[in-house]
Amino acid sequence: MALIRGIHCLAHGDKGEARRIAEDIRQHQRLLVGENAWGSAGAYAWYAEELPPYLHEWPQVLFEIDDQRVVPIGVVLPGGRLRRYFRIPGRIGEYVSITVLGFAHLD
Repeated sequence: MALIRGIHCLAHGDKGEARRIAEDIRQHQRLLVGENAWGSAGAYAWYAEELPPYLHEWPQVLFEIDDQRVVPIGVVLPGGRLRRYFRIPGRIGEYVSITVLGFAHLD
């Protein structure tokens, strides 16, 4: 078992909604598997070191999770750079457990 750090962006950048969501995440140490998954069902997150610059100011939660619980995903960008993120498998409408390390950009 190895722990990895992930960043999940909250509420598509809406800080008011992100503050509401953050309370649930903080209290229950979980992420909701939403309906807007662009691949298989699960909660999607960036590897902490891979967060794209355009998302740096979005409200977000930093967390840890066992690497055995995630499905790694990589996308090759123009120019050949690989951008990595992952999916925590789950059913739409259910929750996946995480260990919260902190939040950023909620204000």
